[in-house]
Amino acid sequence: MCGRFVLSYPSSRLLEWYKAASMPEIQPAFNIAPMSPILVIRERFEGREGTFMRWGLVPRWAKDLKKIPLLNNARAETVAIKPIFKHAFRSQRCIIPATGFYEWKSPKDGKHRQPYYISTNEDGCPTSFAGIWDTVSINDTTIESCSIITTESNDLVRPIHDRMPALLPYESIDIWLKPDTLPEEMLDFFLKPYDSEKMQTWPVSTDVNKASNEGEQLIQPVNTES
Repeated sequence: MCGRFVLSYPSSRLLEWYKAASMPEIQPAFNIAPMSPILVIRERFEGREGTFMRWGLVPRWAKDLKKIPLLNNARAETVAIKPIFKHAFRSQRCIIPATGFYEWKSPKDGKHRQPYYISTNEDGCPTSFAGIWDTVSINDTTIESCSIITTESNDLVRPIHDRMPALLPYESIDIWLKPDTLPEEMLDFFLKPYDSEKMQTWPVSTDVNKASNEGEQLIQPVNTES
């Protein structure tokens, strides 16, 4: 799964990296949680744009937010067929830019779960989470929202958690963002676990457990040896 992530790249870098026509100003954020407005990259008729959406997909047929479960993640194995996701996956794919993300390792000794920060080791290159988005009008309010697609963990992440975000290689971005149905045989290419050798991880402070905590210190490594 993906329940928290980091985005610390400036808007100018994201504009350049994603070859976007527009990008809103953003502030570095080191503890982004579900339900937050997050930056999304999508293809539009006017050109590629960065925009803010609610993290937690609200399907187009929803009538009441209180009756919709929190859909911050969509599983790669079922995103193309599950009714709540399949329309968005067919033609409304997006990218959620990130610097890295957090996962929590379950304890063997009954103590607290240890958070880990995980990122690619390609310095200066934003990470692209595969995502889907949708729009709905509820009580005359238009809501644009999104989910991050998750896949099986790679060898690096597996000792920490059995799921991880589907990370898109840079060369696949243009095809992923096209509002066309992807051939089924291409799903494995886009949504497979990312190469472990291109990633890194380390334990971080349990301060990240509280969503209101913020700051670059949250991604700094800590010593977990007792």
